[in-house]
Amino acid sequence: MNAETIRDAVRSSPFRAFTLRMNGGREFFVQHPELIAVGLTHIYLIDDKTQRGIFLEPFLIASMQIDEDQAKKRRSK
Repeated sequence: MNAETIRDAVRSSPFRAFTLRMNGGREFFVQHPELIAVGLTHIYLIDDKTQRGIFLEPFLIASMQIDEDQAKKRRSK
């Protein structure tokens, strides 16, 4: 996936939560723009499940899905 596409999603106003799906099947939910940084060759994010930082290679990301419903569910917990 193109890092610019992810950067655009992070900069969108208002921000809309999204899920990044990796080629290997792992998923990373991005609930807030302060939890992700997009560089030219890497993406750094805080994993929602483990609360740990992780570097991702953009070319290993298979898809990105805007996921407002999931964000609402997590906020209500």
